[in-house]
Amino acid sequence: MFRKIILKIRSSRTAFWIGVVLLIVNPPLGWLGFILGGYFSAKYQTPRYMVIATIVYAITWGMAGTGVLLAGPKGVMIAKSFIKYIWRKTKSLFVKPANEPRSE
Repeated sequence: MFRKIILKIRSSRTAFWIGVVLLIVNPPLGWLGFILGGYFSAKYQTPRYMVIATIVYAITWGMAGTGVLLAGPKGVMIAKSFIKYIWRKTKSLFVKPANEPRSE
């Protein structure tokens, strides 16, 4: 029964792309939530912000699960390759290859 429902949802292109977007947006939101929660917790000396950060992080796990259910294995593969592409592009902005001469 549950499998039939999942297959019916996955047959929709809209649901597929919503799942892919959820999978792509999930990691930055989780990281940002914990970074900001830790910063505000340290700045204001209150654990309330870490609780909020943990809740945000838990919500992103829900987003990841929903994204996997909606997008399926193909969507997970697309999201992974997109995240790797963005990571490499971002990293290349800040890290120079070892074989390039350094300018001073």
